[in-house]
Amino acid sequence: MRANSGTVAALVLLLAVAAACGLSSPLDARLLDAQFAVNRQWSPLAAGTDVLVIGIDDAFVDSIEEPLTLSHHYLAALLRKVSAAGATVIALDIVLPDKRFDQLYSTSHPHTDYHRSLLAGLIEAQQRSKLVVAKAWDHERHRYAAPQLDVAAVLGEPSMASALVCADSDLRVRRYPDARCQPDGTPHTFAAAIAAATRRQGNWTGLINYQIGAAFDYLPVQQVLAMEEATLRRLFAGRVVLVGSVQSDVDLINVPVPLAHWLPQERHVPGVLAHAQMVRSLLNQGLVATLPAWLALALPLFGGLFWLRPAIGAKLMVLLATSALLLAASAVLLRQGLWIAPAAALLTSWTAALGRSAWQGYLHFRDKQRLSRTFSGYVSPAVLRQILSGAITANDRGSTLPVCVMFSDIRGFTKLSESLPAEQVVALLNRYFARMTAVVHRHGGTVDKFIGDGMMAFFGAPNQLAKPEQAAFDAARDMLAELDVLNRSLAQEGQATLRIGVGIHSGVAVIGHIGSAERHAYTAIGDTVNIAARLEGLCAKLDFPLICSDVVAASLGSPSGLQALGEHALKGHSDVPVHGWCPPLRSDAV
Repeated sequence: MRANSGTVAALVLLLAVAAACGLSSPLDARLLDAQFAVNRQWSPLAAGTDVLVIGIDDAFVDSIEEPLTLSHHYLAALLRKVSAAGATVIALDIVLPDKRFDQLYSTSHPHTDYHRSLLAGLIEAQQRSKLVVAKAWDHERHRYAAPQLDVAAVLGEPSMASALVCADSDLRVRRYPDARCQPDGTPHTFAAAIAAATRRQGNWTGLINYQIGAAFDYLPVQQVLAMEEATLRRLFAGRVVLVGSVQSDVDLINVPVPLAHWLPQERHVPGVLAHAQMVRSLLNQGLVATLPAWLALALPLFGGLFWLRPAIGAKLMVLLATSALLLAASAVLLRQGLWIAPAAALLTSWTAALGRSAWQGYLHFRDKQRLSRTFSGYVSPAVLRQILSGAITANDRGSTLPVCVMFSDIRGFTKLSESLPAEQVVALLNRYFARMTAVVHRHGGTVDKFIGDGMMAFFGAPNQLAKPEQAAFDAARDMLAELDVLNRSLAQEGQATLRIGVGIHSGVAVIGHIGSAERHAYTAIGDTVNIAARLEGLCAKLDFPLICSDVVAASLGSPSGLQALGEHALKGHSDVPVHGWCPPLRSDAV
């Protein structure tokens, strides 16, 4: 058993290691999302330095003559206005063109040089504000797409940064896209470049803090272009501004919480809002850190300790309290900027506790099965069931209970056994008792003991019977019928047939474990037992196979074939009225 227990414990330990290595990450992700949502809904962290979003929406796209990729002069005008209004940083979540587009003609703006207008807007804005422009990864060429050369020269390499995001296996963006997420391994990301433009430097890694700030709203491009200078200065002075698409079907990113104020239930939001939340994180409390690898492993290993104690009741209370405490601690620490990923510890703890409980249950079941197989031939099924269920223990005191006691004995068996080999005597007794005990058990009786060729049984304990006298009488009649079947087999085999006597008496007896602590038996003692034994002794004298007391006869209601035989003296007892019963003659026995 110890070897098996050690094997299961080792499996639990392996589960802890596996859980710590990420098997529970989908559950952790769901827990993290839920805690982000709850904290953001009920107690969002303040965004001391917030981000203002200017959105290129569907209304703007519908209002212009050119395709969006050629809206250079609108973007240039926007850059001039926002930078003139005093914006500290202007970040463009827009991929700038890699072609000049200086030969195009517009009916509404016939003298517009698209390329020159964009270039002029960038130069003018850069003189007043810090510019950061997103660059996208070219999957076909396996490099970042570069803007047109003179645009790149104006911006400079530090002003262009990767806008790639890092999605988990469920395609939801929770992690900050650090160097490990970037195709070229650079830590120079779009959000990091914006933070650096505000003089916030750092080796950024961790989880995006979705608890900071309220849902974003945006200022439409066309509205900003129409604003007066005073209004622009009031809105943008000293602010970090992100410009990007907020169209309903462009550049959507799956995030844990709704970020768009105009989409209160939607978690697929424009990518510019995801970048804005990253910038919020970097400029305020910072990213959410995760536990070191050794501590992330230690938590589930600690949970594996729930395997050690077999008592499930107290352990379950401790486990529930520990689980609640761990979840509460994870929520509190998340607000402080630390995510402890409790799923591995929870999974290991519950697996260890329930696994140990299931293991103990299996061992208990196996012991009961082994005990049942071992002792099924030593005690009656009713007694064995009570022992296995714990209703009968060696420490139980005896109880005085009303029972009906039966004694049976083979007539002349001593003389018969003297003429047979010992092996044949044992074989004959075994055949006889196999039939008799089956009859007693079928009627709910308890076989107490075998005394040579005799048998003692009682009815009414440990399993209660509505009419123990009727059960005992019916069992006695069936025993005589079984004996008749056995005798026919013996006769066919050329062996001597058997005759038995059965005595039945009803009354109270002391039922319980009798003997010493080392050796005891579940039995019945008392005057009722003595009288039943004496009644069996009258069977030969009165020539009846079944003798019962007047108490039993009265309880039976004088069934057919039961004859009153008057009072008879019993050894060591006063005279008692008795009744005899004989089975009816079979037609083939005449």
